[in-house]
Amino acid sequence: MSDFIEKYLCGKPALDYWGVPSLRNNIEPANMYFEEEYVIFTSKPVYRPDRAIIHTCSIPGAEKYVSGKVCTLPLVFLQVAHEYSIHELIYLGLQICSYREGNRPRCTVEELRTCAEELRGHRGRRKALRAIRYLDNNSRSPMESLLYMFLRLPNALGGCGFNEITFNEKIILEENGKVYYADLYVPSCKLDIEYDSEEYHSSASAILKDEIRTANLESEGYQVISVSFSQLADLKAFQTLARQLSQLIGKRIYIRARKFFENFVALRDLLQKKGLRIRSRFRKIHRREVPQFSGVKTMYRIYIAAWKRLTRHPNYSLVLTRAP
Repeated sequence: MSDFIEKYLCGKPALDYWGVPSLRNNIEPANMYFEEEYVIFTSKPVYRPDRAIIHTCSIPGAEKYVSGKVCTLPLVFLQVAHEYSIHELIYLGLQICSYREGNRPRCTVEELRTCAEELRGHRGRRKALRAIRYLDNNSRSPMESLLYMFLRLPNALGGCGFNEITFNEKIILEENGKVYYADLYVPSCKLDIEYDSEEYHSSASAILKDEIRTANLESEGYQVISVSFSQLADLKAFQTLARQLSQLIGKRIYIRARKFFENFVALRDLLQKKGLRIRSRFRKIHRREVPQFSGVKTMYRIYIAAWKRLTRHPNYSLVLTRAP
């Protein structure tokens, strides 16, 4: 390749370059090696040597989404969108826009949206725009991102549909001026949902600190709910948690989406890091694999009808069919 042609690192190697947190061991294996990929902003054919993966991009305006010799994260998000499932892409977006102490975040949801809306015709644009609808800034950990997805995503994507939830809302107490940040916050009912990891919340000093924090918040009318990993991993515990949050928020969970079944299982796979293995689209989801919310019994009959149709016509998608 000629030296005068500018090429920029792109795709998954660029995610590693920008240090997107918790990419490895969640949606990518820890030891996965990404071959270097480059993009050249031209409409002309170029020589592609065997030792490098070269892409061309002729979309007007794409060339401004670079920094040095690397594509910036808004453009990289579009480049990798078609390589991830919708849940993996939402998780990736949350981690790209996660909080970075002492500095500005790597990227914001607004920057991702602006790039996706501007670069019409890009291969991953439609899928990226769909994922961006469910993103928020300032996640502080991968488990906060996953808890957010379980609670915030709509039923059609396997979530509970609590769409008011935001990340790390700043709470200033009127009585003593103390400042707290809620991991997940529901403003309409002043609900603070805290993820308590064993690593940071199991010691005696941490437990005491959490109790004081909870007492201070509850004294001014805030509600505090603590969530552990076991409450997400255990199906019955999650069902109990979701129903408790439903009562506090005042929003009933009623499943009306046939896709709830396969997408809830996909969320569980992401939580348990099983998303790294290939799941067959012909695998039937059993009712015992999902929480028994209202509406599940009725929608499961519709799901089974669609699944049977898929087994008879493998080239078709799981389209909605009427229950017998």
